[in-house]
Amino acid sequence: MHLTFLLIVVCFQVLAQKSASDTLKTNNRIITNRFVIPEDTVVYRIKVNDRLQIKSLNALEIIYPQGGNLAVNGSNMTNGQVGGMGNIAPVYSAMVDRRGFIILPQAGRLKVTGLSRAEAATEIEKKYQDLITNPVFEVEITNLRIRVLGAVLKQGVITLNEDKLTLGEVIALSGGIDFSTAANTIKLIRTRYGIQQEVVYDIRNLSDPSVSNIPVYDDDYVFIPPSSSSIRVIKNQKISSVLQPIALTLNAFAIIIGLYLTISRN
Repeated sequence: MHLTFLLIVVCFQVLAQKSASDTLKTNNRIITNRFVIPEDTVVYRIKVNDRLQIKSLNALEIIYPQGGNLAVNGSNMTNGQVGGMGNIAPVYSAMVDRRGFIILPQAGRLKVTGLSRAEAATEIEKKYQDLITNPVFEVEITNLRIRVLGAVLKQGVITLNEDKLTLGEVIALSGGIDFSTAANTIKLIRTRYGIQQEVVYDIRNLSDPSVSNIPVYDDDYVFIPPSSSSIRVIKNQKISSVLQPIALTLNAFAIIIGLYLTISRN
């Protein structure tokens, strides 16, 4: 009796170790969770090398007395549309340097790393408060990206105009799911602090608001795995594309040999 119990315990330990090794065998830093994925910060924080577009919504002639295209210390100002106003307003573009600063025309350097877009706009307004009466600024971050791969109609990169999109919006912007080639899952992959985290959703639950409204942030991957049958079709097509020229060559060679033998007999 004791021997049987001991054998059962040993078997469970072996199976547990095998399961753990199978989960971690591709990358010891991957954490897979099929139910939840840790929330990112709801508000994006500006980082080094981010590209910012800065709009002043009043007193533009004070900051940009020359108008048009203005180059300032490696940054530049171009014409942009102020939403809803119908007026053309300059947009100042700035890159966050490795120390976390941007350079503002007539206002100098400002550290912006760690700030949200709204907080950065507030700090910029403070820098210009001696030049402009009641300065009003808007800040956009133009380098935020989400990648969409797999069985969607349009794979590629989606630019974020806001701090985040929902999973449903990401799939809609990618043209929707190609159900003729898709498997049964949707994978959301996020890397934070050097750790890759993955969550798997059932594709049939995309109509559930708790799934379609999952937030997707900058640098996230949305992957729709193709089905095994569609992968086989692609493999067969590749094999066929390789074999077809060989078959044509052999067929042509056989015809030539046949003609040669016929001529030789005559």
